[in-house]
Amino acid sequence: MMKKTIGLIGVVVMCAGVAFGGMISEDPGELAIVGQGSLDAGLGDYELFSTTYGAQISYREWFRFPWAVGLNLGVAQWDVDHKAHALKYDKLTNYRGDVLTVPIGAALYFNLMNWDNWNVILEAGLQYVFVDSNMSVFNNEEGANRRESVSIDNAVVWNVGAEYNYMLTENMFVLAGLGYQNDVMAAKTKHAGLSMHKTSFENIYLRLGVQFLF
Repeated sequence: MMKKTIGLIGVVVMCAGVAFGGMISEDPGELAIVGQGSLDAGLGDYELFSTTYGAQISYREWFRFPWAVGLNLGVAQWDVDHKAHALKYDKLTNYRGDVLTVPIGAALYFNLMNWDNWNVILEAGLQYVFVDSNMSVFNNEEGANRRESVSIDNAVVWNVGAEYNYMLTENMFVLAGLGYQNDVMAAKTKHAGLSMHKTSFENIYLRLGVQFLF
């Protein structure tokens, strides 16, 4: 069900960008499709995960240059590190599985450098993160000795980043970005109905993709 919802929202965002480009500005709207991966798995409680990768669709408009606003939708898979100890309880070991996240939010942009065929843009954003946990641990408590699932609630994160855009054609750019993400509201985490140490989605990430003007 979540995967169908992701696809539907993604189509809506893309169609909205094409149909309503330039609504709040005389400049064209910008629709970007990017891949995103983790650069550092050692931040905060991020040791729960070994790797992270995903994609994002974003749409923005320059309402008063050099300022712009935008909306974004992403999807990412966070693979669990089997050596993790993020729940801070010695009886729970051998972590397995993955966590699917769907962040959706808004961002403010500032064009730091604007040349003929390239730009450097700064970003600050806020996102609500839908979380679907497929994570499990082995319960070593007396009388248990079995693998059990772990539930993770939704979260809220903020991010800052920088993005380099290079023009390929009049209406198409390639982009590369580097950013940092941290929690506004870490995700509540439960095992066997009991609250455990909250899950953090703190992360340093790299983005690569393409951008189209409408």
